Amino acid sequence: MWTYIKENFKKYPSQQKVLIKLASLGLMVQKDFEGVPRIYCGDVEVKASAVAEALDIDRRAVLEVLNKIVSDPELSSFYSNLRPVPDFGRVSTKLGMGVIQIVPTSARKTGIISGISQIIAKHDISIRQVIVDDPELVDDPKATIVTDGPIPPSLLPELRAVPGVDAVVIL
Repeated sequence: MWTYIKENFKKYPSQQKVLIKLASLGLMVQKDFEGVPRIYCGDVEVKASAVAEALDIDRRAVLEVLNKIVSDPELSSFYSNLRPVPDFGRVSTKLGMGVIQIVPTSARKTGIISGISQIIAKHDISIRQVIVDDPELVDDPKATIVTDGPIPPSLLPELRAVPGVDAVVIL
């Protein structure tokens, strides 16, 4: 999808920004009951002007993107199925859960999450959530792992030894 967007919108940087923002937030684009394309966060409508303001672009650029999305089968099938996902990384410690952040040597390295998960499971700690940044959407992608309880600092050396891990931070 990212190649498709980059190739088809290379002459329209503002529209490309809109497409990336919608995807990164999990904002869905669908026609309403009158056939007008709308932006939704779950079942809550998000105004095009709010997206335009967040990106510091003209609202008309957002509206143009919405029309292109609903008229392009490839874009429509992607954007009509997006869903927002809650990221509990910042609030989990308030709930008594553990949070670690994994910084990869390369976000394209395979097996990092598998290696980390195996170590956590070996110590009888349950994983509640894993959120991984998409390297196409984020400059410095990281993985945030929320666990049922705090991660003991004694696990840090073992976690850091996983191939492809640059750093592990207990939050």
